[in-house]
Amino acid sequence: MASFIRVFQRLPTVYTSFGRGFAAPAAAASPAEHGGPKELKLTLASPVKAIYSNTTVKQIDVPGMASNMGILPVHVPTIAMLKPGVLSVYEEDGKVSKFFVSSGSLSMNIDGSCQILVEECASLDELDSNAAKQLIDEANKKSLDSTATDVQKAEAGIEFEVANEVLKAAVGGGGGH
Repeated sequence: MASFIRVFQRLPTVYTSFGRGFAAPAAAASPAEHGGPKELKLTLASPVKAIYSNTTVKQIDVPGMASNMGILPVHVPTIAMLKPGVLSVYEEDGKVSKFFVSSGSLSMNIDGSCQILVEECASLDELDSNAAKQLIDEANKKSLDSTATDVQKAEAGIEFEVANEVLKAAVGGGGGH
């Protein structure tokens, strides 16, 4: 029993040495220095059109479900769901294009390619703040309707959330990224 306790007490020391030995070389250089991708290739598409098709860009800011994310060429491979909000594309020539997306998914690959598939996508200059305000009012009425089912109230909540994000994007220009 005493020998088991001595071995057990030494395990943290053995484990720490082992962990440090493998972690040190990985932190020494960035992914680009290891031959990682130097370009970010974006494909952004909705069911009706492809906005970008394997186009080289500098950076993408997306409204992820967990949080807003900035994507660069050396970003860790990721799969994420998008929530309603502003998606910003920083192009090679310095131009920043901003779009409102209702929802969708993002797939960032180890080769520096990024595919973003969205249900709806509109340039911010296409948004109508008055229409968004009207949708917010309608969604509020639906959610307060005593004859509405739970499903109808849930749908009204989603409509409210999307319309509210459209309004923020239309009025504020999506400057939150």
